[in-house]
Amino acid sequence: MTTVTHLTSKDNPLLKKIRLLASGSHRAPRELVVAEGTRVLEEVVQSGHAIEAVVLSERFGSDLREKTLLEKWRNLGIRLYPVKEKLFESLSGFETPQGAIALVRIPERHLPPKTGPGALVLYACGIQDPGNMGTLIRTAAAAGATLICTSPGTVSARNPKSIRASAGTFFHLTPVEHVDSNVFFRYCMDRSIRLYRTDIMNGVPYTESDLKSPCAILLGNEGSGMNEEVFAGLPAIRIPMASGIESLNVALAVAFILFEASRQRYIK
Repeated sequence: MTTVTHLTSKDNPLLKKIRLLASGSHRAPRELVVAEGTRVLEEVVQSGHAIEAVVLSERFGSDLREKTLLEKWRNLGIRLYPVKEKLFESLSGFETPQGAIALVRIPERHLPPKTGPGALVLYACGIQDPGNMGTLIRTAAAAGATLICTSPGTVSARNPKSIRASAGTFFHLTPVEHVDSNVFFRYCMDRSIRLYRTDIMNGVPYTESDLKSPCAILLGNEGSGMNEEVFAGLPAIRIPMASGIESLNVALAVAFILFEASRQRYIK
């Protein structure tokens, strides 16, 4: 049975927890994430992850999608916490709030013992923009990637901005975070997963690379690229570009490469 509790104080412990998680503080509980936005919340329900609580604005439930979400939360027995509009606006990460924020329990993931015969892995090494991270997750899911890993020092995929930019695909393809580069290298080598580092200027054009076999695509920092010495001797792939153009946005670049891998794998 659903419990509905109206909150009025900005100092309520639940609201303070949401702010703490949204801030990215190291004091925030690692097993919880903040999910906001109708599309993202629909994906949370579809994913089956445990929802701890949902904070609602007073106006939420005015259209069909919102009514459907409310019905699903009630059927699942989710605790609902309505608040005044101004209080909700102070919590929201949107310029135009969409009316609901959920706390979702997502245990930290670890490298799986097995990857399967069609492994398509993405390793983000030093990416700093949460919007780029979220777009990477969304693109990787659409292209059929089987695993996403991030290095220490990479922006957290659990950042609310990353989750919003992923359009909720974070809940279906949750990255394994803080994987040391040496650990990742050995993990792939032990499983016969071919590693490719991306390079702006050098390397084989991505369309001429073997992306059909189990492989991992390594992405570097938005500005400085791939700096990890452990990957220096790996084969490089590049995206041919017009003269005078230095680089592409990292999220756009990975879309070209991952969908080429998808094309090679599914071409008749």
